[in-house]
Amino acid sequence: MSPKVELLLTLQERAFRSSPWHSLLNSLDAVPTEVFLRAPEKHSGFPWMDGSIRDIVYHVTGDKRVQFSQAFGDGSITWENVGVSRNSLGAMLEQLVAAHMPLVETLKRQTEATLANKVRTWGGKSMSTRDFFLMLIEHDIYHAGQIRMLRNHYEV
Repeated sequence: MSPKVELLLTLQERAFRSSPWHSLLNSLDAVPTEVFLRAPEKHSGFPWMDGSIRDIVYHVTGDKRVQFSQAFGDGSITWENVGVSRNSLGAMLEQLVAAHMPLVETLKRQTEATLANKVRTWGGKSMSTRDFFLMLIEHDIYHAGQIRMLRNHYEV
């Protein structure tokens, strides 16, 4: 495995699961149901979301599914048919992990050369495979920070 792929895999794993400080899954550990469902008074995100942790998990899971479909699949998964439910935290975590695993497996198959290949992303854009995986790594970290902020605000 190339050193660049190995580094991306390490960063991906830390952002999603293994960082004790900033991972997405760590930010969701033992979220009380009332905090999971609570929406902030003001929210300026996507109109179909209310800013709750539940909707952040929905968004991250859906984005992994949509982006993977565009970049490495047939493009058939869109936000209109993303297939992510807004159930309990436990059920949503299962969906999140299931959406993440194809990305890990696909990254493992990359080489130094394929990291430079262009892939299609949501919205008709394109970027290098390397930048695609960096974007998703940063996405996990960004939303882990949002979740921590909401938890810090509501769990006082």
